[in-house]
Amino acid sequence: MGSSRNFRRALLATVALYAMPGAALAQSAPADAAGASSSDEIVVTARKREESLQDVPISVQAFSSAALEQAGIKDFSEIAYRVPGLKLSAERAVDTELFIRGIGSDIQGAGADGAVGIFVDGAYMSRGTGSLLDLYDLERVEVLKGPQALRFGKSVVGGLINYVTKKPGDEFEGRFEATYGNYDKLDVAASVRGPVSDTLGLGLIVSSRMHDGYAKNTRGGDEEDQNTQSVRGQLRWQPSATLDINLSADYTRHRDGARWVDVIVPGDSHEVTYNSFFAPPIASLPGFVLPNRNAPFQSAKRREGAHNFTGYQNSDMYGVTGSVDWEVSDSFSVALQTAWRDSSLAAREDGGGMFFDFAIDPATNAPDITPAMLAGLGTYLATVPDSYFDSGKAEDVKQFSQELRLRWDNGGALRLEGGVYYLREKIRRAEDVNFLFADFQAITEFAFAMEYGGTPASPFPGSNHTVTTSNNDNIGIFGEVSYDLSDQLTFDAGLRYAYDRKNYSNNRSGESFEGAPVNFTVSDKRSWDAWLPSATLRFEPNDDVTLYARYAKGYKPGGWTGEDANTPAEALVSFEPETADSFELGAKVALANRRIFINAAGYYTLYDNLQTNQFLSPGPGMPPDNFVFNAENGTRAYGLELDIQARITDTFSVSGNYAYSRCNFTGELIIDDDGTDLDGNTCRRTPKHAFGVSANLDQPISDSIVLTAGSDFQYTGANFYDNPNTPILKFDSEILLNARIGVRDTDSKWELTAWAKNLTNELNYTSKLDLFGTIYGTYIPPRTYGVTARFRF
Repeated sequence: MGSSRNFRRALLATVALYAMPGAALAQSAPADAAGASSSDEIVVTARKREESLQDVPISVQAFSSAALEQAGIKDFSEIAYRVPGLKLSAERAVDTELFIRGIGSDIQGAGADGAVGIFVDGAYMSRGTGSLLDLYDLERVEVLKGPQALRFGKSVVGGLINYVTKKPGDEFEGRFEATYGNYDKLDVAASVRGPVSDTLGLGLIVSSRMHDGYAKNTRGGDEEDQNTQSVRGQLRWQPSATLDINLSADYTRHRDGARWVDVIVPGDSHEVTYNSFFAPPIASLPGFVLPNRNAPFQSAKRREGAHNFTGYQNSDMYGVTGSVDWEVSDSFSVALQTAWRDSSLAAREDGGGMFFDFAIDPATNAPDITPAMLAGLGTYLATVPDSYFDSGKAEDVKQFSQELRLRWDNGGALRLEGGVYYLREKIRRAEDVNFLFADFQAITEFAFAMEYGGTPASPFPGSNHTVTTSNNDNIGIFGEVSYDLSDQLTFDAGLRYAYDRKNYSNNRSGESFEGAPVNFTVSDKRSWDAWLPSATLRFEPNDDVTLYARYAKGYKPGGWTGEDANTPAEALVSFEPETADSFELGAKVALANRRIFINAAGYYTLYDNLQTNQFLSPGPGMPPDNFVFNAENGTRAYGLELDIQARITDTFSVSGNYAYSRCNFTGELIIDDDGTDLDGNTCRRTPKHAFGVSANLDQPISDSIVLTAGSDFQYTGANFYDNPNTPILKFDSEILLNARIGVRDTDSKWELTAWAKNLTNELNYTSKLDLFGTIYGTYIPPRTYGVTARFRF
């Protein structure tokens, strides 16, 4: 929500960095990777084979190892900030929400799939667990935009993120890194890799990251603190020049604080007007509208205040991946990959964001507000917030995947590739909620007591427990033909058959948010399939220009919502698969002796049966439930993406990227009994304009010392948090500025860097929620700063 003053400061800081090199820019750049700029050419595996980023006919943004290290990127949220068109809208461990080009998933429940996938070395990570991995010492991170159905095992409809790890090579290398910063931040990480024999290599990466909470519960305890450890081991066996066998295992442990939920606008509560139909009016509350209802409970500080309890986000994630790459002959190769993962995640947070200064009833785990009720309406309104929401969620995910790929290429005009893929997922998701939505019942009690006498009774709190499970099988059979029509023109045609089968169950007990008892167990099973064609025409008039036209069909299977169902029938309502027809034109150009790269892509995508989540209130005074709708009448997304990277001199480089994104519903989409129509509305989390600029300097200042400096600035335009485009849930334009300065030796054996992130201390949002007129929000991290020391050997 940055102010215009902070925006000007951020731009001035970035421009100042651009001007720093001065007359000394002509000096030579360092030779090793640590000094590489973002404009150095990057090799990617966006098509499951190594290609230059400039040659691959797909819209892809990549972060090299050097770029990740320079920017101090350690987790996925920092990748998301730097990719225009990519939005990470929630940072709760069990509800990760990713959007690319306006398309993503915020559907909660075991029976739903994500629109954007996360992969490690090409192996799919179920659910959103990939966003919790530590990114220390990766080879690179690739972000592919648009439907990806052919080359990565699990087809995704919106895009994907692929983490590529470093493999042990022929030379021994080691790194150590330590960071200390504000909020008592203490990070340590180390990696070693190299050969132990002529054919065997080993690698080991360990890291620990800790900091105190960005927010403070004044009743005791930090929120948004971090306590994370991870380890990754790799074994590489190359018994011959034609056989490469890799085995990796990883473990990541989080014991972090919960998100801080803040009251942004205390709000006028209109939800109790329904009482006027069956209860006498209260003169002091015209129409039973409660003006500025939660103002007495709003904290004066955005990241500090009294909450009912201190929450947590815990996770344990394990994984083992094995791959075999075998060149059977000069023209025929086989690739086999097997992956297994086991993840357990649990989170609890005070979703109401306001403190109830009452004793907690051990029978209901909710506050007993009887004293306020007996004291009268004035005391009640001054001491009782309108909602108490103790939200706990847990998710256990086990997955196994197997992929076989065959490739034939004899160096001629024709190339063939194909294979099969299998994924098995077992997902168990539990939700426990203790709640008290006081006003709906309390105002009614006061109305009757004031009209007829008597003592108002205290509203009775509720709780519910839901377990949804889904056992899923995904099978893919795919093939691609690539043919050189000429030395400059290549045509690729591919086809994938995708089959999904899900066995779903829902067990729900307790009370619904309407106060009615719920107690049922239901199950269902369904299957879906789809044929997913793709075609690409690539024209390379010379070594410095690649032009392409691409068509791809994307697909996401159907499923169930279920978590908030109040009846067995509601729990079994399923939604249909989502498909997309995507058209893309792109150009990748190298200029000035390949010191400048300009990549541009324009896309147009038509979605059918887009799966969209809506929060709808089941009745006056009741909190919203989750429902999933298929946008049967169509959804359209289109836009333009631009990426520019330039090495101005041997020591100074700049880069910038921009995304113009539009996504809207193109037909009637009625989402409730009131006839609310989303036709023409903008898709959620779709800023019209977003851009980023960065600069990097590696300037020798003596024979042995190099000055390093860098800055990156991101701008995200206004966008809506919900599809109904509720004005009060609109995100205003936001900015983010990071900067660093340091020194290193010319051989890059050591480096010392001072850095700052969110330099202007923007209070940017990660989510918003409207509940009874009160607006709640969560934020990105505040300004952080520190010093990092790196050593290489």
